[in-house]
Amino acid sequence: MKKTVLALAIPLAAAVGLYLYPSHDQAQATTEQAWHAFSELLHSEYAYQERADLDGLLGQFQPRALAAKDEKALVDVMQQLTRHFQDPHLNVGPYDEQDYSVMPTGSDVWAHQQNGRFLVEDVKSGSAAFLAGIRPGDEILSVDGKTAVEAAAEVFGRRAQEMSQKQLDYGLNVALGGRRNQERTLVLARNGEQQTHQLAASYQAINRFKDGAPLSFKRLGELGYIRFNNSLGRDDTAKLFDKAISELTDTQALILDLRNTPSGGNTGVAEPILGHFITARRPYQAYRVQKPGLPYNQAPLQQAYADPSQPFYGKPVVVLAGRWTGSMGEGMTIGMESLGAEVFGAPMAHLLGGIKAVTLKGTQIRVELGFERMYHLDGRFREDYLPPHLQIPADTDALGADPALAAARAYLTQTAAL
Repeated sequence: MKKTVLALAIPLAAAVGLYLYPSHDQAQATTEQAWHAFSELLHSEYAYQERADLDGLLGQFQPRALAAKDEKALVDVMQQLTRHFQDPHLNVGPYDEQDYSVMPTGSDVWAHQQNGRFLVEDVKSGSAAFLAGIRPGDEILSVDGKTAVEAAAEVFGRRAQEMSQKQLDYGLNVALGGRRNQERTLVLARNGEQQTHQLAASYQAINRFKDGAPLSFKRLGELGYIRFNNSLGRDDTAKLFDKAISELTDTQALILDLRNTPSGGNTGVAEPILGHFITARRPYQAYRVQKPGLPYNQAPLQQAYADPSQPFYGKPVVVLAGRWTGSMGEGMTIGMESLGAEVFGAPMAHLLGGIKAVTLKGTQIRVELGFERMYHLDGRFREDYLPPHLQIPADTDALGADPALAAARAYLTQTAAL
């Protein structure tokens, strides 16, 4: 039986709903026991421990953890610790409405610091932020009443002066997504003028895709265009892709748009899609599995394969990727490049590895962590991948247009002689 590997940012139903703390009959663990189990789990099964000082962080956060009055307070401490790995795949729940939205599903603005100012770098197409008119180049002054620096530091539970620039950037991007299912207030500046934006919850826009078509497709002159609607975990996606590719076989080139795949998906959906671009069984990415007592870099390097699907499409293909290309979307992007496609766009969401979910014994605490380390076939870590046709921003430019799609069309028009 073919193995299906999960590669989720977070399951969509979990991302858009709320976790509660139900009663449970098993013997409840003490705070100390739960903290010890959490520490052991990260040590034994998390494949990205070197991204932060795990032992140092456990030592720093342990007093807070042991002082927690209930499971919710303990989860809050665990969440602050795990954010130091800057890994959107590393999550601790249950969640409630006071927790931050999970990136990148609960995200629609990407920012970075430049010369001491926090600037919008990209805005997710069709999102609440996009519809409000927020654009790259806008300066972020405050998030929900806190300065950009204060908002970033609160994500980590630290003082801003203790944090690196990279941590401040990451923290601000988490804060920009807001609290779960809560409206957000952003104060921005453009050309010296302040603008206040009251935005809908960041999950609201992505929720609209749950019951809609898993993808859309159309012709752009002689080009075919297929866009995934956060659907790489839906059973009907591969079947509709078969229909789309069948109707576009006579096009001169194809654009696959993976920029709206923040919630990831699984190999059972991705591999049949990749199969339309090969005529024989081919590898498309590599991985190592973290096992207790065996560091990931000592585990055997394995390859993930796709088998041919019909109909075959052998003409030029361009893939679009960006900040909201997550997990399995990232795997498909590097996989398509390995199969010969060109990739346009921005750095992707950097969701680390294939994940598993573990409930700590005697608690309702659920830890999602990457136990498989993912690689491009050329040997690079998947999270280090950059599109060779780098386009920043990728989703939205300062005028509200689509820069990555425009660049891809110009490239194909020239190279495919359309």
